[in-house]
Amino acid sequence: MKIAIASQGRDIESQTSDLFGRSRDFIILEMVDDKIVTIESVENPFRKDKAAGNLAAQFLAGENINILITGKLGHVALRVLNNASITAYKSHRGTVKQNINLYQQGKLTKLSNLQAGFPTGK
Repeated sequence: MKIAIASQGRDIESQTSDLFGRSRDFIILEMVDDKIVTIESVENPFRKDKAAGNLAAQFLAGENINILITGKLGHVALRVLNNASITAYKSHRGTVKQNINLYQQGKLTKLSNLQAGFPTGK
């Protein structure tokens, strides 16, 4: 299973990012039987682009991500993630490592609808 976490830095001690499409980096973990087997940091190449969330979601779909942990998502990014069968969870303030632990404990909430403050596209 591959998990991507929107991050403000390049390692698991970095703070999570509240904004998915504008996050500086994605920390990508591969887990087998609840154990981390690889950790990779990938700079978000779309963070300064228009439609950054949509582009970042397409990027993660291409990386075969199963789970995304992030702050907020816009409606287009959420639709892209849903179409790619990527389940999104809302991060808590704290580090990537803390959020991985919360995910493993089942304490993160699924993001299944739009977040306040994001345009609806209507």
